[in-house]
Amino acid sequence: MGFLVPIFSTVLGAVGLSGVASWLGGSTILAGLARFGLGLAAKYLIGQLTQPKQQAQTSQLDTAYGEDLARSVIMGKVGTAGHLVYRNAYGSGNRKIQDVYILSNFLINGIARVRYKGEWKTLGGTEDATKGFQIQDIDSKIWVKLYKGTMTQTADAGLIAQSNPAGRWTTNHRGAGIAYAIVTQELNREHLQQPWPAFFEIEGAPLYDWRKDSTVGGSGSHRWNDQTTWEFTENPVLMAYALERGVFNGTEMMVGKGVSASRLPIAQWTVAANICDEIVGTGKRYTSGLIPAAGSGVTHDQNMQPLLESCASTWVEDATGEYPIVGAAQSTVLTFTDDDIMVDEPFRFSVKRSKSELINTLSGTYFEPDNFYEQTPFAVRIDSVALAEDGERLAVSIPYDAVNRSEVADRLADIQFKASRYQANGEICIHPRFLADAQVGRWIEWDSAAFGTRTFQITEKRLGPFGEKATRNIYLTLQEVGEGIFDGTDYVTVPIDAGSPGEPDYAVSAANFGAVGIQLKVDGSTDRKTGIRFFWDAFDDVTVTAVDVEYRPEAAGVTVSIANPAVITWPSHGLVANDLLYLATTGSLPIGLTADSPLYVKTVLTSGTFTVSLTPGGAAIATSGTQSGIHSAYRDSLVKRAETPVQVLTVSEGVLPSKTYEYRHRIITTPPRATFFTAWSSVSTPEDVFDVSVGLAQTQQDVRDFLASLSAGLQDIRDKVAQVAASAVDAASRQAQDNAVAVRNARANAAAFTELEATITEIDGELTAIASSVTAVEASVDNVSADGLFQLRAEAGTGDVVSRMVAEVRASVSDAWVSAGWVVEAGFTGGNPAAPFSNFIINASKFVVTDGTNNGTPLTFESGALKLLVANIGTVTAGTLQSVDGKVVFDLSTKQLKFSE
Repeated sequence: MGFLVPIFSTVLGAVGLSGVASWLGGSTILAGLARFGLGLAAKYLIGQLTQPKQQAQTSQLDTAYGEDLARSVIMGKVGTAGHLVYRNAYGSGNRKIQDVYILSNFLINGIARVRYKGEWKTLGGTEDATKGFQIQDIDSKIWVKLYKGTMTQTADAGLIAQSNPAGRWTTNHRGAGIAYAIVTQELNREHLQQPWPAFFEIEGAPLYDWRKDSTVGGSGSHRWNDQTTWEFTENPVLMAYALERGVFNGTEMMVGKGVSASRLPIAQWTVAANICDEIVGTGKRYTSGLIPAAGSGVTHDQNMQPLLESCASTWVEDATGEYPIVGAAQSTVLTFTDDDIMVDEPFRFSVKRSKSELINTLSGTYFEPDNFYEQTPFAVRIDSVALAEDGERLAVSIPYDAVNRSEVADRLADIQFKASRYQANGEICIHPRFLADAQVGRWIEWDSAAFGTRTFQITEKRLGPFGEKATRNIYLTLQEVGEGIFDGTDYVTVPIDAGSPGEPDYAVSAANFGAVGIQLKVDGSTDRKTGIRFFWDAFDDVTVTAVDVEYRPEAAGVTVSIANPAVITWPSHGLVANDLLYLATTGSLPIGLTADSPLYVKTVLTSGTFTVSLTPGGAAIATSGTQSGIHSAYRDSLVKRAETPVQVLTVSEGVLPSKTYEYRHRIITTPPRATFFTAWSSVSTPEDVFDVSVGLAQTQQDVRDFLASLSAGLQDIRDKVAQVAASAVDAASRQAQDNAVAVRNARANAAAFTELEATITEIDGELTAIASSVTAVEASVDNVSADGLFQLRAEAGTGDVVSRMVAEVRASVSDAWVSAGWVVEAGFTGGNPAAPFSNFIINASKFVVTDGTNNGTPLTFESGALKLLVANIGTVTAGTLQSVDGKVVFDLSTKQLKFSE
């Protein structure tokens, strides 16, 4: 951890001081497109060979790593991923993470918001003394603790206590003068598998405002030598003033130039600051956010330029000092005529700019907070009149690197756009009597008989020598300006498309989820066991990867004694020591028991009573106080998972016959997102489970042999069908052949129909093949009719793979009808080899099996009852045995034999 010490200690380094000299001394925003200011557009002309050098910006989108980085100070409101200087893992499995991010090498006001999974979130809740405030309304646990960067702040106790191994963070790691955030997070498998990639919206440094300093003519408690009196601001002029004077931690300048206050004339700076604070529309005229830096390769003008651009400022350096003139309409300070021009001195005047200085199309970017401080384009301006006049597209794109409000970016773009069409410019010499008022950056008026009355801004000024012709003539470079440059009527509000696309329509649960109690055949035997089959519709949501199904026995009514130990009465509970259970209630439980909390059976007293403990093998719970309502108890639940595309889950673990079970489900997704279990539903299992072991081994073998020979005979037919399919035309998606006969008269009709059909369909690249054969007959006379149907169908492809045979006969008289039939089917659910099924279903009011003799029918199912003339059964599992007349009853569950007359 050695790299932490130099980072958090005082870092010495040269601060670039060469910026002002490179600014074309006395340059101005309205100085022509070749200069800085309203001539800003020239720097960014499309197609220029040399791109502007890198400037400070309003955001730092990527986390910085390593040592010896440039120092930076946050001003205004910005977005930053910070500088990660420390990561610590501790706790079980090292799943608790501490990250330390340097935000600024100077004081900050606070953290406004943080980004989590593409959304701005706030910090809130109850502050944790060790971890800070928690990120609100997210699916994980993340805390952020802020150290604002005071010189007196102490090392964080939580980092010291949890450092792994001990000593990685010590009391020497105070971070004096450094604003940093500690992010504490708990990794989890579903929502936070990797540490959170932090991104913060920061309210930056409190800054000095001389307008609030009563010792220098202002009104308030601000003092330059007392940083605790300073306040957060988004005023770009206050930021520029701070950079000019320098931003200090103690005696060490973090960033800036270090100019004496005497070189910054307070009157001119006050005018500029006030203009920025003027309310225009719904906000202040000019606001900024910036991360100025100091280090190798970073100059002072790289920090200042974005601020001056953000308020359309002219920068002035003259004998009185250095100051900005903010972009706004000015009053003219003097008016001169043609007679005031020194005719013996050089003179140049043009009413047009050169084409290289003109623009008729303007675009650009700013930093949008709702877009997480990504560069965002503002509305493109196209001057159709100027375009027609210029005869070609003259386009420029301007990035505003310190602007984070769309309305300010719009305002600046309009100023630049309109200023470029004020074209008159010149270099003249006027009479020395205007010396006092002719200052760089000021507006003057020329009332000319030759060129008309025009307003200009002084972009450069030079005084002539004492000579024979004149004394101190004033040489001026002029650029035409006008109040129309700052007309706000053409502002275009940028439509913000800052956020990510709306949340997709994700599934929140499985559609048509249901359950049914079933009997399951045990492989290799004729045994049956009880189970539950859960089923649901296929998912359209491709992010769903599995379904978790939770089930448990239905809660049973119980009573609780108030005693030491407490006794729970649960008739026929079937529990043993250390079994897990829960209690629920419509009212309140006695003191010592908590609803829906795990309890463990301590001692089984009887088949209907037991005591409980809080832990397996723990002390029996004693109860006291009062209780109310109806209590119930339920066993621990089981959770089973089905991976998609499976749509059926069959379970038997913990499932008993003739019981009611509660169940619910939730979906599992990739990538993980918050999903929740549905409300509980219920399902009942079959009443009886029979262990049938019929000692007819030879009959079994005969049946098997018969089925084997039948299957072998059918194989020839299958081979012929395969040959027919192989010879079919590839392009044919459906082939059908019908054959029908019919006859009728006035009162009767008879018809027979046979259809053969084969189809192949393709939907979204998924193939389905279906082949079917249908034979149907019908006969009717007046209002009586009879019909029959036989269908054989095979389907393969998406969904279930199934082969099915259906036969049905029906007869009707008027509206009354009766039918009988059967269905034989075999296949795989969802095409999954792990989910085969085969069914033989018979529908009839009477089902009879006979040996063809006159001795009777050995098996008959009629009126909902199964009748056996004779039976040879190995093992019988039953609840009650009774005689036909009901006079002899053997209750097997209570082991009681009853006789009645």
